[in-house]
Amino acid sequence: MPMMLAVAGVLLAGGTVPPRFGWSSSVVISGSMSPVVEAGDVVVTSPLPENRMRAGHVIRFHDPRRPGRYVLHRIVGATGDGRLVTKGDANRVVDAAPVPKGTVTGVWRLRVPYLGLPVLWWIRGEYPMVALTVLGLLVTLGWWWSRSRRSGRRPS
Repeated sequence: MPMMLAVAGVLLAGGTVPPRFGWSSSVVISGSMSPVVEAGDVVVTSPLPENRMRAGHVIRFHDPRRPGRYVLHRIVGATGDGRLVTKGDANRVVDAAPVPKGTVTGVWRLRVPYLGLPVLWWIRGEYPMVALTVLGLLVTLGWWWSRSRRSGRRPS
């Protein structure tokens, strides 16, 4: 029981505390920032004041081509009017359109490898992989539960 409470506490804190400070997470769906960030990773971003945005920062901004989506790319420069020139680390050329600072939602702070793979598989229509992941989790939970019951203890 103490272990379950600890896990629940970490999940609750991880899901509620960062958003209170403007931090947010998202699943990476392309390899444009490879090898630093891979498709299927979860990235966490935090707010960054416009006057602190510099070349080298990896920023998350609204995708001008796809409303409701975001892009995670590195700042490589700025235009004369203050817009940001960005580029994915795996891309050969800079992004076509400079990014207005007002569309930046945050700067990259943390990467959790592989955590977003089930979401990526779902988006790509790779449903057998999602099903295998769910099945694996259910088998693991069932094994853990039956092992705890046999030992006469409740799962912690």
